[in-house]
Amino acid sequence: MISFIIPFCSIDKKYNINIPDSWHNNNWYSMVTMTIKVIRNIEKYNGDYEIILVDNSNNWPQIGIPNLRVVKGYQHLTKMELLNEPHFTSHQDFDEDTIDWVNDTMWASYGYHKGVKEAKGDYIVLQHNDVFYHDINKINDMIEDLDTDGLEYISVDNKKISLLTYIINKELFDKYIDEEKIFSPHFGGILKTRKLGLSDAYFFLSKKEFFDDYDVDWRYGDSNHGATMKCLQKGLKYLHLGPFYDNPNFDSMEPEHYNTYYYDSIEFISHLKGGFSESKLSDVEEPNTKHFLDAINDRI
Repeated sequence: MISFIIPFCSIDKKYNINIPDSWHNNNWYSMVTMTIKVIRNIEKYNGDYEIILVDNSNNWPQIGIPNLRVVKGYQHLTKMELLNEPHFTSHQDFDEDTIDWVNDTMWASYGYHKGVKEAKGDYIVLQHNDVFYHDINKINDMIEDLDTDGLEYISVDNKKISLLTYIINKELFDKYIDEEKIFSPHFGGILKTRKLGLSDAYFFLSKKEFFDDYDVDWRYGDSNHGATMKCLQKGLKYLHLGPFYDNPNFDSMEPEHYNTYYYDSIEFISHLKGGFSESKLSDVEEPNTKHFLDAINDRI
């Protein structure tokens, strides 16, 4: 069985606690409607599965959807409640002295972390609520690849390595990057290399046991970069599907409306970049969102 894990968060400053002051309310109805379409797209999978929606904002509607299980996330809780929550404080990245309570990347990572803890599947798929599959049943072929190719995970994109991440992990990275280290000033400083990049959670497939000694992290700058770091530290294999839109070291052509990733040279999954972080899911009149909506409607 596969457990598909999707964090959900809709911003309403009357109820949300752990959000930056600069954030604005978004359109709850649009966020929910678009997320339901993403769930309907997953329902095209022809195997045994469950969908776990982690409700970080505690405002997902009480509606019945087959194979969907809604669990409460952490983001809406008070600091006192969180400090008394064992799964929260036992996370590998938790440090009460340094925690940034309004770090949205942390809350997304905690959402995946909670979902993994709740999952009953043999395999885990982490994904955003702003993606759709062109042919979700290609995941069956990917599961075979995990075994036949000895892969720990398959993910999409190959994200850039920040200057700070490189400095802290210099010895490890230098084992895999045997070239002169040059840094670009973009995005606060990134390592210029095509030899290595980091995973994310747009789409991430692994066996559940991958998480026996790893919690979905944020310490390396974005959600789930630590999956790659774990593999590098242990000499394990993995696969990143391209094109690599989110890494400026690669000459990936900027798509017109949304990013599409390929498996075996066939369209596999598309991602509306900024669906949550830029509230594109909240604005159905935004041009890229309109195209995304048309495309997903054709696949549900």
